[in-house]
Amino acid sequence: MSIMYIIGIDGGGTRTVGILTTETGEHLAQVESGPSNYHVVGEAETQAVLENVIGELREKSGIPSTGSIRFCLGMAGLGRAEDQKRIGRICDKLGIRENRILTHDAHIALVGGTEKQHGVIVISGTGAIVYGINAAGKDARASGWGYLLGDEGSGYDIAIKALRAVVRAADGRGSATELTNRMLNELELNAPDELIRWTHAASRDTIAQLSQVVFDTARSSDTIAEQIVDDAADELTCAASSVMNQLGFDGTFDIVLSGGNLVHQPMFAEKLCQQFARIAPNASVHLPIHDPAYGAVLLAQARL
Repeated sequence: MSIMYIIGIDGGGTRTVGILTTETGEHLAQVESGPSNYHVVGEAETQAVLENVIGELREKSGIPSTGSIRFCLGMAGLGRAEDQKRIGRICDKLGIRENRILTHDAHIALVGGTEKQHGVIVISGTGAIVYGINAAGKDARASGWGYLLGDEGSGYDIAIKALRAVVRAADGRGSATELTNRMLNELELNAPDELIRWTHAASRDTIAQLSQVVFDTARSSDTIAEQIVDDAADELTCAASSVMNQLGFDGTFDIVLSGGNLVHQPMFAEKLCQQFARIAPNASVHLPIHDPAYGAVLLAQARL
């Protein structure tokens, strides 16, 4: 009788994390590689990265080639049927045809963050999304439409509103703000009009990283920066409220706060905790217990 193992993979647009465990969850190996989201790197590179991660996990753990694998991959977009077909074909080529789950990144982040198969996750990183699953297995989401259509409460949203506040202040259309000096210093620019060229040349991720400046400025009691952060918290709370209403949460459940802006900005996380204490008093609000890759392991453990 062959031994069963589990591989959980978080396939991101920046990096890919893979974990291999026994079927009972005993950690055997973990590896990290480059981006594997095919929307970012293309299908050929996605296949190469996944093949490399799986191979390294097997090699590091020393599991026999006869060992059976349960496999779960979480990746942005994998909730859509077309993306599932594309990644499914890649998995077929890699010999992973059975005992597999292909799902989106918020799903594995929720399971890893709560150690449960249901609850709500609020993510604020470069982008933003709220996703939830209730005890009956119904799921729902809000936000996550991308930076052009939404992602309110994300790092990009926070940063771009701050940059707009700087240029409004420069025109006299808005109040003066300490964001002007702090943004220009951070970018090593001399005047607000230099932001035009910088912003058009900057990537979405680079702009989103400026949210750190906004949080720092808000802690210095700058009214404009404080309002931007408050608005971001309100947007995430609104999205979470929509998901909770769609799923009919009324008893005790978990809300996990995830993404760099919530994990690394206690002041921002606390604002959401205060809002949730008001609108969802029975919820347990906390930071992630495990990372998304281990969430993929837990999902495979529960469902396969």
